[in-house]
Order: sequence, then structure tokens, then C-alpha cells
Amino acid sequence: MKLNDMLEYVLLNFKADRRRAFMSSLGIIIGVISIVVMLSVSEGLYGGVNERFADFDIDLITISSGSHFAMGPDDARAAPEEPAELSEKDVKIIENVLGVDEVYPLKRGNALLSFRGENSSVQVMGLSPENHGDLENVMARGRFLADSDYKTAVVSYDIANNFFRMKISPGNQIRLYLTEEDRYMDFKVVGVLEEDEDPTYGSDSCIYITHKAMEDFLDLDDYEYSGITVRVEDSSQIDAISENIDKDLARIHRDEAYTVEPMTTRFESLLEILSMIKYALAGIGSISLIVGAIGISNVMMLTVNERTREIGVMKAIGATAWEVRSLYLLDAGMLGLISGLVGILLGILIAEIIGSMAKIPLEVTAQSILFGLMFGVLITTIAGVYPANKAAMLDPIEALRSE
Repeated sequence: MKLNDMLEYVLLNFKADRRRAFMSSLGIIIGVISIVVMLSVSEGLYGGVNERFADFDIDLITISSGSHFAMGPDDARAAPEEPAELSEKDVKIIENVLGVDEVYPLKRGNALLSFRGENSSVQVMGLSPENHGDLENVMARGRFLADSDYKTAVVSYDIANNFFRMKISPGNQIRLYLTEEDRYMDFKVVGVLEEDEDPTYGSDSCIYITHKAMEDFLDLDDYEYSGITVRVEDSSQIDAISENIDKDLARIHRDEAYTVEPMTTRFESLLEILSMIKYALAGIGSISLIVGAIGISNVMMLTVNERTREIGVMKAIGATAWEVRSLYLLDAGMLGLISGLVGILLGILIAEIIGSMAKIPLEVTAQSILFGLMFGVLITTIAGVYPANKAAMLDPIEALRSE
């Protein structure tokens, strides 16, 4: 029996019993839809996060006061007693590490911002203006801080335009309250950052002032930094530079807790989690395909029973067991192919609808389409193995006697 004859026979069977073909393919269609949609959602999230992090500076290292657990049980810092106090001494040590380009000591705090009778909670960032020349080029209005500034501030775009009924502009006066101690200080706004141009170490609701102003605002006896941000010369060497910084700081913070973390570590960890979510969603969609395959196997078993006499006639006129087996495997494979194509088309349509409604950057990739199609064809072909073998092993004389 030629391949063309087999294909013609399979298509005639589909036309003769369209209801059976539709019910058999329904499970596979749903399974392929699930795989395409779930992979598209996860791929869109993966790509969105990747694109978002591409805007970040991945050549940065953050040093913060906090838990630092050593890998070895004999390490003196395996169980630090208290958080490290980061000071100007640490800044000097880090500046001398080979491969370090710039060092940004930062002091973070929370405050209540008052502007023309309205109040809002914000983050305040103390910094050294001479280290942040890159922010001079991303000012929407006004200028960035100068080393000589004292009671002056630069505000983020979001605070300036969205926090109050009236927009904050350069020249406006604002008041910051330290709510814990009922203290306040007045500042003159000298600049507003451009939209989406907040630095990686800041936020979209941040006010930037000098370290001198921050020290007086907080009224601290011992002014220490909340963290230190380091920019490296070569981002490909960021892990090695991080280790060197860690070793040098360990000499003066033996029994104190601190953390040295490259920005790439956060990025890679998040992408790993998204990858796991992507394949977990694909696995869930595959369950639908397996359920559909069981349905196909059952329907094909019934088909073999219904066509016992027909199989007997084919074998009586010369069809071999291999040809009968191939015929039923082709039947299952064609069913999977057609069902897979329909499922892919519907999956793309549903993915686009979900993406537009949920505002998720969905991405229907060739990988998800091929995976859904190949898995659908493979599952249905495997599901047809047992019925095909049963049909191939029928005795032609016994098959012709059946009613």
C-alpha cells in the first residue's frame, strides 16, 4: 500500500465521521492552546524583565550594612554580631581596589514631604554631587546639585508631577519632616529629573540632597552611610572585583555584617526564576495534551473494533501487518498535526487577547509554536501505537467472520 493511498484512506475516514474526528482532536487542540498561551505569557514576562533590566546599570556593585554569611564553618564572619557601620574609611578602601571606576556613598531615609498644604511620604537620598555627574544630563528642568549646595534639593519626575495638585518646579520651596523626631527642614528645589531617568540606586519617589544637608536633617552624632554603590571599569570582571572588595572590607569588619552584591546577581536570579516558571507553565499545558492523547487512544480502540471486518478485508487482499500498523499510526499522526495547527492558531489569537487585556508584553515565539505542534503530533502518534498494533495483529479469517 502506497503512502498516497494511506493518506487518501485517512482523509476519507475523517470526512466519513467528522464528529469522531472533532471529538478526538478537541483534547489535543486544548492542550496545544494551553502550551502556546502559557509559553507566550512566560516568554513575554521574561522578555519584559530582560528589557527592563537592560536599562539598568549592570556594572554596579552595592555594599550595604546587613547580614553577610560566610560559606565556611570556620569563617570568623559566619555569625556576625552586629551590622557594619559604613564610613568614609570604607569608601577609601574601595577606591583603591583594582578595577573600581567610581564610588558613590549614599545615605537613605524616609521623610514626609510638605508642599503647599499637602503631604506625602517620600524617600530622601543623601549623596556627594561630584560623584554623580551623569545626572546632570538627565534633568527635565533646572540643574543638578552642586558641591556647594546645602538646603537645596533635586526631585524625581514622579514626585514633581504626580504627587500634588500643583507641579513642583525649580525655585519652589518644600519642607521635609522627620516624623520620628518631629523635626523638619526647608529646601529649595533646584531641579527635576527626566521621566524614567531615576538612577538605579534611587526610586521614582526620591528626593536628592547633599550629605551635609542630610546630616543636619537627621541630626546624627555619628553619620554613617546606608550603602555604597560602586561602578566598575569592566562589567565582565564584576564578580572578581566584588570578591576583592569583600576581602578588603573583611579586614576592618571582621565581626560585623555587610553584603557585597553585584547588580548582575539580582538580574540573573530573577531570570532563573522566570525560566522555571516558563517551563512549569509548559508542563501544566502538557497535562492537557496527555489527557487528550488518552481520549484519542480510546477512540482509536473503538475504531479498530468497529472496523474489524474492514481490516480483515485489507489483510485478505494482501495488506501486511506493517501496512495496517502504519495506516493507523498515520491516522493518529494526521489527527495530531491538524489538531496542533488549529490549536496554534487559536493559541496565538487567545494570547493576543490576553496580552491586550492584561497589558502584558506577550511574545509568541517560533519555539513555542514548534514545541506545541511537535508535542501534539508526538503525543497522538504514541497514543495510536497500541490500537495500531491491535489492528495489525488481527487474524484476517476471524476478522472477516465478525459482524
